[in-house]
Amino acid sequence: MGLLDTLRFWDRGERHWTRDRLLQLFSGYVGDDRVDRIAAQLTPIGDGALSAPPRMLCILFAARSGSTYAAHLLSKTAWFADVNESFQPEQLSAIRERYDLADSRAAVQWMVDNRGTEQAFGYKGGFSVLIAASLTGFLPETLASTQFVRLERRDRVAQAVSLLKADIGGRLHSVNPEGRAVSVDEYDADKIAFNVGHVARNERWFREIAERLGKPAPVFFYEDICADPAKFVADIGALMGFATPAGFAPEVELQVMRDEVSQAWIERFRAERPEIR
Repeated sequence: MGLLDTLRFWDRGERHWTRDRLLQLFSGYVGDDRVDRIAAQLTPIGDGALSAPPRMLCILFAARSGSTYAAHLLSKTAWFADVNESFQPEQLSAIRERYDLADSRAAVQWMVDNRGTEQAFGYKGGFSVLIAASLTGFLPETLASTQFVRLERRDRVAQAVSLLKADIGGRLHSVNPEGRAVSVDEYDADKIAFNVGHVARNERWFREIAERLGKPAPVFFYEDICADPAKFVADIGALMGFATPAGFAPEVELQVMRDEVSQAWIERFRAERPEIR
């Protein structure tokens, strides 16, 4: 039985996604060990009551898809206070410790209260975020009111190069001042090829997950968002039942991390490995 067949087997009958069923779904992709590690990070989880606004947005993405840019744009609207990777285990643990909260579920409530509004709460992430949101009970309790979207890049080679540069230089975001400059001589075609495959696999997995959950997840491409950021914001608003904000200004305080090294690596890789896209 293949993975997709297994997921269909799990999803026969009732379509009520409990905490355990969600964790079983995600562990089918990333393994029980990863779920167990995140559970250990979040202990104690707690079981206090959770209050949340009526609408949720969850952005699924593979790394270097432009999620920081998309999140900054949405955070400028009145719908959200701060679209972030709010359920990253490290973020939940840090909030729990900083504010001396009783458990990780209390940290989830802090995220909702401080990063959401009365209208909506938005968050972004991949498997770690989905697993943490499930372990704390947030995802099973809010799934019915959640709008999923997927963020992708049309140019996977550029995305793969960006991943390699981030790995070498230690700088994932333009708002992060840490890291070092990357030399053009640190080019590695095998790692770029691996990254292309890794991105494609995660995109396929997120599409499958949205289908299994019965939650249509439209795709928004990074290149299109850059070309018309106001349209992206309007499209998200339409999905969630919000009116387009009047006079929306799409400027955000982010820098493009693509540079001469990136372009050199992209051109070299395409020349050497034209079959990989």
